[in-house]
Amino acid sequence: MRNRYITAVDIGTSKVAAIVGEKTSAGIRIVGYSEVPSDGVVRGEILKSQKAANAVSAALHNVREQLQSVPEAESYRIRKVYTNISGQNIRCVSGTVHRERQDPERSISREEIDSMLNEMYMRKVEPSEQVLYVAPQCYNVDEHMGETDPEDMDGQEIDGEYKVFIGRAAAVNHCKSAFDRLNLEVREQILTPMASGAALLTEDEKELGTVLVDIGAGTTGVLVYQADILRYAAVIPFGGDSVTEDISQTCSISRKNAEQLKIQKGTCISEFAKDTVLTIKESGVTVKGIPSKQLSSAIEARVCEILATVRHIIEISGFKNKLRSRAVITGGSTNLPLIQLLAKNILGMDVRIGFPDSSVITGNSVEQVFRPQASTAVGLIIEGFRLEEQSGDDDIYDDVPEASGTWSEASEELFPEPNGTTGSGTATGNGAGQPSRPGQTQKKKTRNPWESFRSLFDGTDADDEA
Repeated sequence: MRNRYITAVDIGTSKVAAIVGEKTSAGIRIVGYSEVPSDGVVRGEILKSQKAANAVSAALHNVREQLQSVPEAESYRIRKVYTNISGQNIRCVSGTVHRERQDPERSISREEIDSMLNEMYMRKVEPSEQVLYVAPQCYNVDEHMGETDPEDMDGQEIDGEYKVFIGRAAAVNHCKSAFDRLNLEVREQILTPMASGAALLTEDEKELGTVLVDIGAGTTGVLVYQADILRYAAVIPFGGDSVTEDISQTCSISRKNAEQLKIQKGTCISEFAKDTVLTIKESGVTVKGIPSKQLSSAIEARVCEILATVRHIIEISGFKNKLRSRAVITGGSTNLPLIQLLAKNILGMDVRIGFPDSSVITGNSVEQVFRPQASTAVGLIIEGFRLEEQSGDDDIYDDVPEASGTWSEASEELFPEPNGTTGSGTATGNGAGQPSRPGQTQKKKTRNPWESFRSLFDGTDADDEA
């Protein structure tokens, strides 16, 4: 069995995370993971492609160095990646497709079902928008209503009901542009909350009905599952950075000190905050006292607003009374003390903190990924392997060269050494914004020599201390 690896990059407002996963007989093992400060990204959307590319390059460089200590992966070549798509402008709408079947004597085929799904991908949207993902809800075949899988059924008419997720075309293009600058092929752009859901939600939770809340730095993603079907998704245009900004304004301190106080001394319920005064230095000279309750009140107000908006999204999804499981919250902000209790009170349901564990990736994965902050990155790897197995195309894997390979194959590097030595590989894109559709086989790409990488690491080692 060949070692099969895939690479994913989670591009967020505050960080860029690069991750490499290996498919083994025991499951998915994460062999490399690196986080670097993000740049050029606002509320989950890339606005400055070159700055974003610099951060991606630095994260991938760190991962590549980690792989040098993994004997099976030391010659692994990063040529293709999975990444996430987010942003505050993603919206969810309903859609239907009706078909009068030309040959009702024949049973409904998978090709017919796929054709209806593809029609939804081609639906008209605003010129500045693009269909990102389509989730089938149910099918009605003649008088048989609410079928989840109509394949092999007989009938004269078939109606498909779908949820269509739409985003800004510019967000898709800017993301692709960042990877084009690195000569990397984007295999797929996956909605951020969907990636997190792949890493966190159990089959029972998706069947019974649950809501996933992914509180990122710039945005908060919300995902509603019921009866094992994705029912609704939305993006709230504020997250952990909004909490930091509120602390900065309320306490009249810098964002750096506000972030440090949030992480080290903050709590989500001011009632339980200690009645103490926190001393900090502004500009290295001024000593300022911040009451702990004032700090926690600022945190509580914004987190309550985020969670109240989540509750409203659940209500407008139409599934509020059909969610019989608990809510799952994840993201860096879940490290705030008492956020689980606050979420339970506001959402009116049991809540657990979600993070990747040994039920979704093998226990010998790198330690950094067993945290809420790594949920999206791990989910991208899980979804990547699922999509690649679905396509059945071996060429989609970035495999480790066989031992009998030539010297140039075995020594191929993603990043050149300072002396200018480079390897070879592919440097093509694939229209990354369009998700793979059922029944659509992707063509193999002709591999061309890579151009030499320019130095992209200057300025990426930003001081990320709060």
